Amino acid sequence: MYKMLIEKIKAIDHFSEEEIEFFTGLLTTQLIVKGDHFLREGQICRYLGYVQSGLLMYYRMHNGTEIPTDFAIEGEWASYLDSFTNRTDSDLGIRALEDTMITMLSASDFEQICRVHPKFIKLKDYYTQLAFVSSSRHAADLAMLDAGERYHKFVSEKPELNRRIPQYYIAAYLGIKPQSLSRLRKTVTFRS
Repeated sequence: MYKMLIEKIKAIDHFSEEEIEFFTGLLTTQLIVKGDHFLREGQICRYLGYVQSGLLMYYRMHNGTEIPTDFAIEGEWASYLDSFTNRTDSDLGIRALEDTMITMLSASDFEQICRVHPKFIKLKDYYTQLAFVSSSRHAADLAMLDAGERYHKFVSEKPELNRRIPQYYIAAYLGIKPQSLSRLRKTVTFRS
């Protein structure tokens, strides 16, 4: 059941079978139905989640509109580390855009595993760095690339997301109007 997750963990560092068994013994799996939340704005993020199947959207509210800040698909972790680590209210939400099967580890269980097997701290460090780099790149893209370049980069780097996410969310994520995205889709050509 956790084969893909275990492979990802073992790619970061060598974990013994005992460490893996201890880790997987703390996991629970839950279905988040399309439209439901993994995390609501104002809640404390109490779980790390690993997406087994489905699609999650991180978003912030601005003038009553959801503005996507990131997405998580199969094989990716989902959490809001600021809230998870500091036990503070979240200033963003994480919602399922598709029915999503997610494997979860609670904050208290994560603390326990890090006490018993400190090597698991490397896991958090690794994924924290990935999240930071991804967020920094997206912010730089919004600041430095024009709309066509942002769309081209998005489609080149995340073709699966381009097919699975509604156009209005892609437009908001890229910082453009849906009408502009519609025009870009018709005029931008891609090289294979």
